[in-house]
Amino acid sequence: MSDHLLNRRKFIKAGIAGIAGIAGSACLRHVSAQAPQPEIRLIASPGQANFSAGQKTATRVMHYNQSIPGPVLRLPQGRESVIRFENFLDESSSVHWHGLRIANAMDGVPGMTQAAVEPGESFEYRLVPPDAGTYWYHSHQRSWAQLALGLAGVLIVEEHNPPPVDQDLVFAIDDWRLDDNMQFDRNSLGAMHDWAHGGRMGNVITVNGETEKTYHVARGERVRMRLVNIANARVMNLLFNEPEISVIAIDGQPVEPFTPAGGKIQLAPGQRTDLIIDMSADPGQRSLIEVVIGEYAYEVASFVYGQNVQREQALAAPIRLAQNPLQNNRLPREFLHVHMVMEGGAMGGMRSATYNGREMNIRELVKNQKIWAINGIAGMSETPLFRVPRGSAVSLDIVNDNSWPHAMHVHGHHFIYHKAPGIWRDTALFERGEQGTMRFIADNPGKWLIHCHMVEHMAGGMVTWFEVS
Repeated sequence: MSDHLLNRRKFIKAGIAGIAGIAGSACLRHVSAQAPQPEIRLIASPGQANFSAGQKTATRVMHYNQSIPGPVLRLPQGRESVIRFENFLDESSSVHWHGLRIANAMDGVPGMTQAAVEPGESFEYRLVPPDAGTYWYHSHQRSWAQLALGLAGVLIVEEHNPPPVDQDLVFAIDDWRLDDNMQFDRNSLGAMHDWAHGGRMGNVITVNGETEKTYHVARGERVRMRLVNIANARVMNLLFNEPEISVIAIDGQPVEPFTPAGGKIQLAPGQRTDLIIDMSADPGQRSLIEVVIGEYAYEVASFVYGQNVQREQALAAPIRLAQNPLQNNRLPREFLHVHMVMEGGAMGGMRSATYNGREMNIRELVKNQKIWAINGIAGMSETPLFRVPRGSAVSLDIVNDNSWPHAMHVHGHHFIYHKAPGIWRDTALFERGEQGTMRFIADNPGKWLIHCHMVEHMAGGMVTWFEVS
């Protein structure tokens, strides 16, 4: 097996490329990698990528603006930005703006909010994001293939008054299934084994598209790090070996700062976490960032301390983010309760489900590439799961009645997850057998998806929709 592939001895060293960072100075600054971009051209095309300096043959990929992942987009909060998407692929595509509470027509879902953008055509997205924070964008057309091949990037909505830091870093973590020649395993795309199990897992981990990059920091620096899981299906359990860490935002929404237990951060596909790290090691030291898989921890990135010292004592300045408009919402005591039973998959008990309006047994479903269902329906139905007037309070009462975890994502809205009262999320991980709730105010008019963000599960049937009138 190539040294670039995942094994017990060594996990791919991963670093950050194209980081939105600026070298620190003796005084803290409101760091921004670049000015907000009110007009942006985003081009999807086939191409090649080198994940490490020693890679002999480039990997064939799909990418935005010839970058893996796509360029970091920085938008102003509360003002319109125009993003012109141009499709230079040989297949149709679209762009979904994950986590943004934007107009329904801009959500990027082919067949629901827009027509797919065909090869050689373009689509103009007009985004007015009300909430600052860390988000991301990705293809929502055959996403089980296009996302796996690289069509994803990080999107930042700038705070009006961001916390002053020395560096603002983006950490977009992904995994790839590559062969010994570092070529993408295209033959396994669409494999029912992946769809029926945990989703497509890779054997190479990258952070911002590179495998051997480190962060250069100085003792005493205050760093903001934006963690984004852009993988198809892998839940990333990250371990930081820095003692001075605070979580300041989850899924783009500010939280009361807290220290993660043991330096561990869990990111299901689609989830984000913003950190403030006060760098505290001595000059010349090296500090690891690892992914924990089973009983092993594998290095995916590291901080390398230079010889200079930024400051001797950690800063005492507050690190709380200003609240977003979303956080003015107050959930009532009464909800419309919508029951969702998720079933199917390998080692599951599902024997039949309705697909395209017809009841099918499990063998027929598999022939149609369907293996998951919500409330007995595999894939999209003609009628919504529910339809409510704008402003209604909804409780999704979920039962994960199968053997696999699912990262459930609601388009156009954030919700309060039963495991984390008071924290607004747009993607929540339901473990096997778990029961719980996602409660929100349905205040964004239009037709919106609810689906598992292990995107092979979505393709295999774990997707539904609702309408806010």
